[in-house]
Amino acid sequence: MFKKNGKKAVAYVALLLTLIMCLGTLLEGAIAFADVDTPNATTPTGETVQDDTPKAEESTAEDEDRAAAPAEDENTNPNASGTTASSEVVTDALKMTVAPVSNSLYLNLSGKKKVTVQCELNATAGYKAQTFDVFDQTKNVAVSTGTKVGSPATIAVEDGHVYCLKAKATDASAKEVILQSKETYSVNFPEKVTDLKATCAKKDNLIKVTWDKVEGADRYYVYRNTKATRPSKPLKTVTGTSFSERRKGGSYYYWVQAASTTDAAASDFVKSGKVTAGNYLAIPVRNYWFTAKAKKRIPIYKSAKSKKVIGYLPKGKTVVIKKKSPKVVPQYGVVKRVYFDDKKLKKKGWVNFRSIKLKNHVAGKSNDWSRSVKENYVNKKKFKSSTNYLIWLSKYTQKVYVFKRANKHSKWALKKTYRCSSGTFAHPTPTNMNYILIRKQYDRHRVTNKGLRYYYKYLSAFGKKGSSGRGNAFHTVCWREGTHKMLKPVKDKPNTKGCARMFTGEAKWIYKHVPTKTRVVSY
Repeated sequence: MFKKNGKKAVAYVALLLTLIMCLGTLLEGAIAFADVDTPNATTPTGETVQDDTPKAEESTAEDEDRAAAPAEDENTNPNASGTTASSEVVTDALKMTVAPVSNSLYLNLSGKKKVTVQCELNATAGYKAQTFDVFDQTKNVAVSTGTKVGSPATIAVEDGHVYCLKAKATDASAKEVILQSKETYSVNFPEKVTDLKATCAKKDNLIKVTWDKVEGADRYYVYRNTKATRPSKPLKTVTGTSFSERRKGGSYYYWVQAASTTDAAASDFVKSGKVTAGNYLAIPVRNYWFTAKAKKRIPIYKSAKSKKVIGYLPKGKTVVIKKKSPKVVPQYGVVKRVYFDDKKLKKKGWVNFRSIKLKNHVAGKSNDWSRSVKENYVNKKKFKSSTNYLIWLSKYTQKVYVFKRANKHSKWALKKTYRCSSGTFAHPTPTNMNYILIRKQYDRHRVTNKGLRYYYKYLSAFGKKGSSGRGNAFHTVCWREGTHKMLKPVKDKPNTKGCARMFTGEAKWIYKHVPTKTRVVSY
């Protein structure tokens, strides 16, 4: 009995000792845990207890991820200048200035426009920076790096992208910061033109090029070539949406490019289809003129009669004769002196007619303006006539144009075009806008200075009102009396004494159909 009770007592004592040891272990763990958070714990008595228990080196999952990641390269950092995302960003120390590389807008195509960017550092801000980067905020990438502050960086800008400057700098306390410019730069390139058309009316050579308006564009560049290859420079700059020109014959291509002066940028090119022009004169309506070429070194006189020499015209030099009446011997119609005024030579005066080679400048036989040019000319000038006919004698084309209208309120319409020869330099057909057809005479005989008689027919005289038909006339070629041999034909150049010499059938038509008092324009 005692043995059994003794054994139970021993077991209870052992269990109690085990519980006491476990409790001690738990207390030691709690104290160790408290020492980790507070290495230097203070006892209730105020004494500092230093814990010498070695601490295990532990790493969190975040530290492991950071250790596993590769080191970040400065060039791949979205925050330019090799700075980290945690660096302070300052926006009041850098100033950005931009200037286009080319002042020719047509060269600044979308994606090809180049600009120079410069960086100025505010010295009073207290920051130090050696280089700067040009940063494309749209792409979030640096497009130019490591440019010395004060030097320009050249970049090619893209449509709609926003650019700024960034620089790695230090402040007065040597703290690293990022400087970023307040100013930004962006370009909006115009869109390409649409509905581009190039046309030329039949029996004309006026080429019209049209296109639709492009939003944001304030000018357009027009190019032209006979080949399908665009020229390097534009032909014309226009502010509207059309372009017109006259070209004599041939086929052409046109390109149009929209541009904006605000952004100094232009669109890509758009090419038209091939267009063919008519075979007509491409120059505006004008009068004829004469030039004089010196046969030798000749003196220049002060006036038509003066003997005073004021200079010399070099041999071979060509000058344009001005609209001063030449000095003419009245009896024989021989020119003695002509007047010129040459701005390049800085010389002017009179020279002997025999010392020069005279040349007239006319369009010639096969050249003429188109029907629309001739009709537009007389209608824009608003020429009036007492009849429903109007005659225009063009001394440049050496042709006679007859116009007719339905009534006095109608526009003039071209009815006939006839070849002619007008007056020579010594006996010019006067330039006058207000002649009238005065009278008609069937035929008229003249006597040459050699005594040989010749005549011309179907005379329709014209002159100023009240001149009774004296002056000039439309008439046929000249025939030698008795032989019916043509003496003076139509040569499509100045070859008369002021009249308009025409072929027989054409002079006869005017004689038969155009009434008296019809207005005649000589130009």
